[in-house]
Amino acid sequence: MRSEKVRNIIGRMPPVLVRYGTVMIVAALLVLAGIAAFVPYQPKISIEIGVAQDERGKVHYTARIPQRAMAQRDKIAFIAGSPPVEGPMPVRFIFHDVPDTLHVSRSGGWYEVEVYPVDHDGQAIKIPAPFTFPAKIELKYTTFLKWIVRKVE
Repeated sequence: MRSEKVRNIIGRMPPVLVRYGTVMIVAALLVLAGIAAFVPYQPKISIEIGVAQDERGKVHYTARIPQRAMAQRDKIAFIAGSPPVEGPMPVRFIFHDVPDTLHVSRSGGWYEVEVYPVDHDGQAIKIPAPFTFPAKIELKYTTFLKWIVRKVE
């Protein structure tokens, strides 16, 4: 077992892998990058929407928009919420005005923004008590490759 012929045979790499192994790895990476360049991706940022009703019966929706989301304001498509109640609650929101006040906490900065329903048909809603529900800021579609490049930058 310790002869030089046996060590030579065991220690020898197949010539195909030596010649074409690197080329196959690079080709596989290029194919993956090519696929990622065409796969659509819609980034989302998690937030919460607060719902309250004033004395006149008007419902107000407010959201805490993170500072990092406001840096991408031109890419925001809409805010999609999932209210915990069935019925006439809206599920898509937009916002127009952003206040100048940046609230800062240990978890980061955020803006308190009033959001407006997009697809609400105007039915009367009766809110017994203020509540919050989870929502996501949906950014405009991009490709997966562009999203990865922006994350790396």
